[in-house]
Amino acid sequence: MKRYGADRDKEIQRLLQEMPEEGFRLLFDVYHMQLCVYVVQLTDSFQLAEDIVQDFFVERKYYRAITGNFRSYLYTSVHNAALAVLKKKKLVPMELLTGVPVEIPQEAVLEREELERQEKELMLKLEKLPKQEIAAIKAVILENKKCVEAALELGMS
Repeated sequence: MKRYGADRDKEIQRLLQEMPEEGFRLLFDVYHMQLCVYVVQLTDSFQLAEDIVQDFFVERKYYRAITGNFRSYLYTSVHNAALAVLKKKKLVPMELLTGVPVEIPQEAVLEREELERQEKELMLKLEKLPKQEIAAIKAVILENKKCVEAALELGMS
């Protein structure tokens, strides 16, 4: 079982101090996509989320000096950056539109059997959905379309 979490963060912090290029590479590899997915929940745009996260990695070197909860710092930083960008663009965060707060995902260490069980459970639930709802999910998640755009194409509200 591969472990992440605090041990991985300590390794990243150590590498950032001793071998900055390797530390940055590991930091990027571990957190880039996770942070993008998190910010998409706020912005409803993968492109905007990717820009925000990339700006964080490029412009902010503060993460090198973090001694506390490394993961929490990263998520809080991109969360605040996303809110600032949305405000500047006069856009509303998705959590305000939906009423569902976007929380920092909990770091979970799951074993392969648990992941397989969850995947099977998800597939069973997806199979029970009407075809139009499945098409909507595919359009939004796989084709990166906005909810409104997918709804119009599919004739849904």
